[in-house]
Amino acid sequence: MTRYEILVATDGSDYAKKAEIAGMKITKSYNIRMAAIYVAVGRKDSEREELVAKGEEVLNHVVETGAQMGVDVQKILVGVSMQRMPKMGALADTVARAILDAAEKYKVHTIVLGGRGESEINPELGNVAEAVVRKAKCTVLVAR
Repeated sequence: MTRYEILVATDGSDYAKKAEIAGMKITKSYNIRMAAIYVAVGRKDSEREELVAKGEEVLNHVVETGAQMGVDVQKILVGVSMQRMPKMGALADTVARAILDAAEKYKVHTIVLGGRGESEINPELGNVAEAVVRKAKCTVLVAR
């Protein structure tokens, strides 16, 4: 199995784009391997499919940006169905768990993600970023 030293979690938001650039600069500086992950969580299959299509677009943009910077970026697209959200924050926990699972699977050294996502409300640190920071077994870099 391929190992990635850098895993950039993205949702296409402005903060995620900052994380993407930071991850690419680190990757290029150290001549290491990088992957970008997009997690599509939908309550219905149709909603998840739309988010998966958006995820493909976002990841293709990351790959193109990486190519312009001389960085080879691998794509990881995860689709998750949640028929119901049992409690507040379940969506953020689900996305964070998918990121952490990928980090463990690919033996990632550093997770890079934005401080807030496209739907985050918390002005200090987004719910996904906070969950990843709290639970990660590796280094986490939060871009703001």
